[in-house]
Amino acid sequence: MNFFREQDLSQAASDLMRFDADSIKHLVSARRSANPDVWLADPNAYEKNGRVLRDSDSPRMLAYSTMDRVLYATDGCNACIRPVEPEELKTLAENNEVRLDLIERLLSLIGDKGSDPSSPSIGGS
Repeated sequence: MNFFREQDLSQAASDLMRFDADSIKHLVSARRSANPDVWLADPNAYEKNGRVLRDSDSPRMLAYSTMDRVLYATDGCNACIRPVEPEELKTLAENNEVRLDLIERLLSLIGDKGSDPSSPSIGGS
């Protein structure tokens, strides 16, 4: 799991993060798709000023499968799946309630993954 920012989390907030990751994994399993290989979570959307946040106004965890080119997102209450090419992610953020700063960080992680010769090619990079 990659983090948008470094932040220590309480056990309760860590459990919520694990719950969100499991929710995404269940979606992947139900679709019989490839597991996401790039994960990003914003700890600040799980706990702020010592207060555990059960859900957020926008996605707080993103996962991307470079093999299937599918974005998974959850806000703690809802999860969604969107087939999307990496070069279309910014447009997706602009047209939906996905934070552009999270998408930009996800894109940098996808780019880092694409530079690894042992990782699948993501095209367009």
